[in-house]
Amino acid sequence: MQRAWSLCAISVIACSGEITGTSGDGGATTTDGRPADVPGGVGEPAELMGITLFHNQVRAMVQTATPLPALQWDPSLAATAASWVAMCQNTDSIPQILDHSSVEFRSAGQPYFVGENIFASGGAATAQQAVQTWASEGASYDYASNTCSGPTCGHYTQIVWRATIKLGCAKGNCPDIQFPNTILCNYGPGGNSGGRPY
Repeated sequence: MQRAWSLCAISVIACSGEITGTSGDGGATTTDGRPADVPGGVGEPAELMGITLFHNQVRAMVQTATPLPALQWDPSLAATAASWVAMCQNTDSIPQILDHSSVEFRSAGQPYFVGENIFASGGAATAQQAVQTWASEGASYDYASNTCSGPTCGHYTQIVWRATIKLGCAKGNCPDIQFPNTILCNYGPGGNSGGRPY
């Protein structure tokens, strides 16, 4: 049985509006038929093809008076993510997933705080699977009270944080960790720092 972790989540939770399409041409739709005409990511590595598009589809589903700006792929954020994933750091007594990098590490050289989401799996880890897992937390997020009824909503709120406009991700394998296949995304400017996401 394959298990996937998104920080402390024990299993992948199905996303009610599954995201599809990887071409990056903006012609994707959600599985419930709504258009998701949003930009993909120029410069994404092949193993993460579609990850910017998937993020932007989630952002396009948020009902706001002014649409959330589309995220753009940022090679410097991706390089920082790749550097951290390559280190395979885990300080737990029973290593299950990659540790989060320090704010100082991931924000070095950037003019702003950088946010971070980590997805880990014992099986294959795909861009779509990672974003769907993070986005599924949206079902537990209550905008009116800015609270989460589930164990966590921070991955979702980072994806839909209005001020965030850049994204850079990396994929790696850490064989000494229980869930070795990892996707890490960095977000600039980072979210989850006071206030509501949008």
